[in-house]
Amino acid sequence: MNMANRNSNIELLRLVLMAMVIMLHFNHPEGGGAYNYVNSKTSQEFLLHFLESFSIGAVNCFMIVSGYFLYTNNKIKFGKCVDIFIIVIFYKLFNYGINIAEGVDVFSVRNLVTSALPCNYFAIFYVISYMLSPYIAKVWNVLSLRSSDYLIGILLVSFIGIPTILNIVEDLHIMNSADGLSPITIKGNVSGYTIVQFVVMLSLGMWIRKRQLDISSGILIGVYLVSSLIMTVSIVKLPSFHNYSSVFSVINAVCIFLLFVKLKFQNKIINYCAKSCFAIFCIHTSSFSYLLWKEYLVTESHLSTSVFHLIAWTFASIIVMFSCSLLISVVMRLFLGKVKDKICEQFGEIVI
Repeated sequence: MNMANRNSNIELLRLVLMAMVIMLHFNHPEGGGAYNYVNSKTSQEFLLHFLESFSIGAVNCFMIVSGYFLYTNNKIKFGKCVDIFIIVIFYKLFNYGINIAEGVDVFSVRNLVTSALPCNYFAIFYVISYMLSPYIAKVWNVLSLRSSDYLIGILLVSFIGIPTILNIVEDLHIMNSADGLSPITIKGNVSGYTIVQFVVMLSLGMWIRKRQLDISSGILIGVYLVSSLIMTVSIVKLPSFHNYSSVFSVINAVCIFLLFVKLKFQNKIINYCAKSCFAIFCIHTSSFSYLLWKEYLVTESHLSTSVFHLIAWTFASIIVMFSCSLLISVVMRLFLGKVKDKICEQFGEIVI
């Protein structure tokens, strides 16, 4: 869809989802590591658990959004794929430069080449899903409503329902291991970090588009909050509820998508900022963000305090990280955007 024709409600959703991803990394040990600074079984820990539960559906929702708008897609634009990998490579080199400046790494041709490899699970899975999307869309377009309901049911039961049950079995130590029982990999569902998860969520978005699914906002908000609370209170005994392949993660993703798709408005600033979503993802997981987390944002003095202070500081930290990443992305786009676009224009497209 052309940027000029993009719905700002969906672009706003993408920005909100990106903020949610930052929230997840605020808690993550390799990101902010916020859990290290709050005491166990306290209201502060409960708050962080709830915010994580509230945000865990973000990646699934990104793919639902893609599926929803790729429902009518009949082309593979290779320039789009190249664009994604250029962004990954650029910010990996950006990260390498920061590491050299800090003395964490040294310059060598080998390190330079290694740093330029597009090692980014989201980029790889998304590009594969995108290239499959016109073929998947053809299937959804020719199916009757009844057949499409059967298909999405099979997909959700096989790749979301069964893995969730198997994870519960393992979490509660009913079995030592459920290896070999998962329909995804011989070693289980690896928390949903699979191409299967991406394709299923893409298909879910297409099914929602085909069905023109519409549920009242009150029900969506209620289900979203209940699902988040279930994940929060069960995190100790059932940590797998926070997997991307968990039923509750998918429920949250669907709810937030359906809430935003109801909105209809246009805003050029939101549309412009939303073009930086993937760059923000790459930047906020770099050495730059690690420094920002550890030196200024995620510190014991700010997190080992009252619940109200923790809430305020957590949201302020997410806003700061989001804003800094957005600013870097916009500056880089102004200087290098035309070059990147010229490269991507050299790649054609195929019509399915």
